[in-house]
Amino acid sequence: MTTRFRFHTASCAILGSVLLLSKTAVGQKVEPTPENISKGEAIYKKNCQICHGATGLGDGPAGKRLNPKPYNFQDKEKMAAQTDEHLFKDITKGEGPMPAFERKLKENERWMVLHYIRTFAK
Repeated sequence: MTTRFRFHTASCAILGSVLLLSKTAVGQKVEPTPENISKGEAIYKKNCQICHGATGLGDGPAGKRLNPKPYNFQDKEKMAAQTDEHLFKDITKGEGPMPAFERKLKENERWMVLHYIRTFAK
């Protein structure tokens, strides 16, 4: 067995492990049922509206002072380009001036908010 072959095999094993861990880190998705979207709306109003605004434009009173500005959830093209996994990661870990909600919201609540913010772009 050559050194190159062993390196390639080890690299594939590491990459496979990383992909498996990244996939399981997202956890179990909550289905976008009307009930879950309604719950997401209540969570959004309590935790997100202050920055992202009542209609998801990114124009909330606290968001006006932020740089960069909060994400505009009504931008259909940008929202269509964002995967659920990417949005979930941003909600969980935070992004730029947006705080992480990993400790503040349960995993299923973060999925509910995600499904609710998707309704702004419809």
